[in-house]
Amino acid sequence: MENLEQKNIDTEEQETTEEELKTTSEEVDTEAAESASTEEEASDKEPESVEESADEDEVVDQEPEKEAETTTEDSETVAEETPSENEKEETEQTEVSAENEVAEENEEVKASSEEENAGEEAEEEDPETFYSDIVDRAKELVVQTDWAFVTTELANLAQNVAEGPESASDKAKQLIEEFQELRENFEEKKKKHYEEQNRKKEENLARKKELLKSLSAIVSEENWTATKEVGKIKNQWESIKLLPQGEAESLDKQFKELMDEFEDHKVDRLVKKLQQEEENLELKLLLLDKMDGLVKKLEEKDPNFEELENDFNKLISQWRKVGRVPSDKNQPLWDRFNKVQDTFNEIRFKFDKEYRKVIEKALEKKKKLIKEAEALVDQENIAKAARKVNKLHRAWKKAGNLPQKDENEMWDLFKAATDKFNEIKSENIDLLREQEEKNLEKKYELIEKAKEEKDTDDFEKGHQTMQNLMNQWKKIGPVPRKKSSKIWKQFKGAMDEFYDRRREAFKGERKDQKENLARKEAILEKLEELGKHDDPALAVQEAKKLQQEFKDVGYVPIKMKNKIWKQYREACDVIYDRYRSLGSDLGMEKKLANQGIDPDTRKDIIKYQKERNKLKKEVSSLESDVIQWEEAKTYFKPTNRGNKLLDELQEKIDKADKAIEEKQDRIQELKKEIDQLKRSGDSNDEEE
Repeated sequence: MENLEQKNIDTEEQETTEEELKTTSEEVDTEAAESASTEEEASDKEPESVEESADEDEVVDQEPEKEAETTTEDSETVAEETPSENEKEETEQTEVSAENEVAEENEEVKASSEEENAGEEAEEEDPETFYSDIVDRAKELVVQTDWAFVTTELANLAQNVAEGPESASDKAKQLIEEFQELRENFEEKKKKHYEEQNRKKEENLARKKELLKSLSAIVSEENWTATKEVGKIKNQWESIKLLPQGEAESLDKQFKELMDEFEDHKVDRLVKKLQQEEENLELKLLLLDKMDGLVKKLEEKDPNFEELENDFNKLISQWRKVGRVPSDKNQPLWDRFNKVQDTFNEIRFKFDKEYRKVIEKALEKKKKLIKEAEALVDQENIAKAARKVNKLHRAWKKAGNLPQKDENEMWDLFKAATDKFNEIKSENIDLLREQEEKNLEKKYELIEKAKEEKDTDDFEKGHQTMQNLMNQWKKIGPVPRKKSSKIWKQFKGAMDEFYDRRREAFKGERKDQKENLARKEAILEKLEELGKHDDPALAVQEAKKLQQEFKDVGYVPIKMKNKIWKQYREACDVIYDRYRSLGSDLGMEKKLANQGIDPDTRKDIIKYQKERNKLKKEVSSLESDVIQWEEAKTYFKPTNRGNKLLDELQEKIDKADKAIEEKQDRIQELKKEIDQLKRSGDSNDEEE
């Protein structure tokens, strides 16, 4: 305490000395401003004043004496020279520094006093309570993640423990050990944290180097169109923050250089892109002009439709290969393109009969597909219907194209039907899932049967069984998509195992198969000769024997199987076609002969009857066409401007009705002729 009082006295005396120094400095400044002659007097007087102050301070303490002497020397220098603004500032800074030092000393004195008081209190405090408080504080600290702060606080607590009261109690020792354990656990936790931080930093460094490598590759390859890829690289780069010390600046510098280079070339590429779009626009306009020229050629006399179609399709192909055009020109360009296509198809439909047949055939197919799509809504098995929708879409693409307007109308009807089914499917999704699960169970059963059959040695029976299982598999509807591929691999795996064994077993029979091939080829030669026989009836009788002989011959090499079978069917078709072509006349001859009609009359009757049958077929065909055309008319929407296709259909219907009427009149005339010939033949027999 005596030391503390002494320090306070020293501090007060030092503050008094500083005030006296400040007053002296101000007096010197005033005298210097009045006249140059009085500067020397001021300089002589000031040291005396300062020295007097220093003598007073010397009694109290030696350290203030040194400070006073230093301050006195500075004051003498100021008195000898004319004072400047910088010198005034230095004097003020010296005074402030002295004040700060004094304040720090005061704080140290207070802290020392508090520590002494704390030590005295610690001596008086119960050791167990003292160490228990430290442990409780340590427990609060170790759960925090401010590692630097906690480390410092724990170090302070450790110092308190080291300077704390001594105690022989076991509980105090346990508390000290518990504190040490808490501190050690925290240090281990901190160590792991920083190790994890370092690991993450290394990972981030590797990631950034990889991103830098990717960006460098894009720039070096001059892939200036990789805008999306570069954007992703940039986003990933910016998301990586934590890096080893000293690495970030170098990497960011390299990355920025590469990004700047890419952006510079990106601008150049955009300029080139705009130029290319303008060139594409000119090219597409040129192609449209050529299409317009082909449309005009269609209206000329006797145009070559096939050649014009090829030229038009080539222009369409070139059009589709040309790249993008400016966005503001794109839609008008497509409108003109669609219009010239529609005009070309309409004119061609009007004058080209073959083209009309193709269009009508495609129209019929698409109408049929529309009906099938509309029928899907009534299907109870939604799973099978869902699979059918996909098949219908594939069939639609293969059905052929119609003129654009008609194509749009048909497509709207087809899409409306499939959309309606899809709505029903969405509403009954639970039912669909249930049906798929049932189908899955059925396919699992087929898999088990295939696994049972795959080890059989009766390869012929096994082959038939496997084919039957495959047919059943195809008839079962779809299963859940996630399991579809898996169960198919299981089923196919069992079949592959069976057929691998079957092929292995048949290796010894290849020699016999070659002999069988030679025998079947010999039979084929005989069948081909019978196709040229003069008597078709006799040829048929001989062919039946050869057919049985062909079937009795065993297997041939698998590579020749289809070829031999095709030749066999073609040879048999020739024989039976010749027989059928004569069979109707022979049967009629026999029938008329039984009626007693003479040979010449029979020939006339057969001729008229053939013509009559032919006309009946033509009438039936025309009536069928009329029905189809009438139905086709219902798909056209009425308009005020009229419809060329609709008019063409009506014209065809009118012509067909007229032809039907003429043919039916001819059929009646032939019937009368035939009846008259039969009556005349009967009368001749009676006269004889």
